[in-house]
Order: sequence, then C-alpha cells, then structure tokens
Amino acid sequence: MNKISLAKRLNNNKRGYLIINANQGKHRPALIEDVKNEYETLAKLSEGILKNALVIGFAETAIAIGATLAGSAGAYFMQTTRENICAENEYIYFTEAHSHAMEQRLVLPDIKAIYDKVERIVFVEDEITTGNTIWHCIEEIESIFNGNKKYAIAPLTNTLSDNRKNFFKEKNIDIIYIQNINKESFEEDVLYTVTDGDVCRIGNVSAAKDIKYIDFKTDIRTRRLLNIKDLDDEIVRLENTLEENIDIKNLIKDKKIITVLGTEEFIYVPIRLAEYIDKNTEEFAKVYVHSSTRSPIEVSKEDDYPLNTRYEVKSIYDKNRQTYIYDLKNSDIFFLVSDGKDKIGENDILEAIRLAGNKDIYFIRWDNEQQL
Repeated sequence: MNKISLAKRLNNNKRGYLIINANQGKHRPALIEDVKNEYETLAKLSEGILKNALVIGFAETAIAIGATLAGSAGAYFMQTTRENICAENEYIYFTEAHSHAMEQRLVLPDIKAIYDKVERIVFVEDEITTGNTIWHCIEEIESIFNGNKKYAIAPLTNTLSDNRKNFFKEKNIDIIYIQNINKESFEEDVLYTVTDGDVCRIGNVSAAKDIKYIDFKTDIRTRRLLNIKDLDDEIVRLENTLEENIDIKNLIKDKKIITVLGTEEFIYVPIRLAEYIDKNTEEFAKVYVHSSTRSPIEVSKEDDYPLNTRYEVKSIYDKNRQTYIYDLKNSDIFFLVSDGKDKIGENDILEAIRLAGNKDIYFIRWDNEQQL
C-alpha cells in the first residue's frame, strides 16, 4: 500500500484501526512537497466536479485538503467544525459514529448564504469508509433546503464496500479518489499490534522561555464560509509580515530540517506557510508539516508502524480537552502556527516541541479578535 499504513486506535471500540497517509501532513510529519503533490493530484482528478461548487472539508483531517481543492477551482469553501464558533441554534448537526469525537457541525447561516449560488456541494475527506457521516449530512441539508442539490465526494483514499459504492451510485453522487483499498482485514491487522512506543504526558508546565512570538492580526475567520482567494491573499500578507518582522528568508537560510506544526482544525495556513518556506530554502533542506490532533492513537516500535512517539497535551483551544502530537522532529528551526489562545494548552505544546530537542522555536499566532 506504499504511502498508506495502518495504526491502532487508542481506546476505541467502534473501529480499531486508523488509516495513516504518509503524504497527508496531519497525524505524522510529512515533507511539504509530498503533501502538495498529494493534494494537487486529488484536485486535478476532481476538476469536473469542482466547477461552481461549494467544497466542504471534514474536520479535522480533511480541512486543508478541501481548501486546496476549492482553491484549485476558485470554489467556495466551508469546513465542518467541533469548535464553538456561533450560537447553538446556528448549526446543522450530524455525527461521525466511529470517531473519538462524534459531533460534527456546519454553520447554518453560511450554508443558507451559499446554497442557491452553487450547482454542487462537494464533500472532501482523507478517507471514506462507509460514507454514513456524509450521507447523514446530505440528509440534514436537504431536510432544510429541499433543493435537490447535486453532491459529490472526494477522498484521498476510498475503502467503500461494493454495496456502499452502489448506494452512492444509485443516489447519483460521484466519488473521486486517488487510491482504492480493500479494508476487510484491517481490524484483524491491527489487533495484535505491540503498543510499546514512547508516550510523553505533559501537564502543569510553566510558560516556555526563549520562544519567539509573532501575533498576526487578521479579520479572516478560517472556520466560516470562505472564498479561498481571500484566505490565500491573507496568507501572503502573513508571509510579508514575517519577512518584515523576523527576516524569515534569512532565518531559514542554510537550515537542513524545518518543521511547521498546526493545531487541530487549523492546518491549511500552516501547510501554505510550509510551502512558502520550502520555496525559500536551499535545495538540501527538508521542510516537514503536521499538526496536533484530537485523535488518540497507539504508538509502537514495530517495523513499518507509522507512529512511534505520542505527546499528550492539553488543547490550545480548551484546557479541558486532551489532544496529541505524534513523532515531533528535532529541527534546526521550528514554527508553531495556531489560532488557539488557551495558555495552558499553548504551554503544553511548546513543552512537547522543546522535549523533542527543538531550541529555535517560533510561535506564529493567527490572531482574530472575534470568537473562532
């Protein structure tokens, strides 16, 4: 399965395995050039379904993939979210039954604003296993609007059974993907995984010293309905700000290993920043990107197992929520990029980065004064 490997979920009785894509840049560090190629491959395959579309990326893992697809076609973009970004009565609710965090939500006023302006709604995922979550979302949307909108699904990896493929075919829902995999043996494949990886539980740490902070003030709220061009233009403004304030091009010069880390749902901006860094480094440099996540996954030292070390940290969005970072790299320079503001979670993440051997650490905060 080359770029695809299996990991064992931690304390999940609904589904024992998780598909890890080495080129996704989410759960494990990935070279930004591989991430870019993966996303652009799916975008090219999806050209036919993206015209005059609303693209919806699923939290957490497919937000950056969806944003990239939307950007490739000049489409509108939304993400599902588990964060509290508006009043309780302003969401469309549906669930992701196999997930560690079941509740998924779309912002209802944003759907209302765009529903009649697009021809199709395209759901983007890193993998589609049953399609139940997406189908529930379609049912919820159509129960409100009853517009018989066209729908499509674009995952990196398709593991649907033949019965489920036929189900979506009968519903006239196109499914575009890079790789098709038979998942029948996956539960058994991870059952006897030796979970002897390194686990670092972080808590009650004081503020990290010698961190360089950059606050980037912005009006762009990444969890709301977006024209991706507006977000991309704002990321260019961020890059210009970094050039002016910290001389970033000179800062990364001659660095061999550089890591950019996002946080939970906030991963598209870090990925784009990693692309910018990669363009401005020497040819020998390796630029990695990944993010913290809500996903609890077992770690192992077994050969070919995708995740070896787990850092357990409080969320930078909510100190009462446990989150995880996997396989942090000891880098010549390290960029944490987040829109989170919880100080306890911030301290935890920075401590994990430091414990991984990193000394030259920059925290770039995407600072929107409004609620997320």
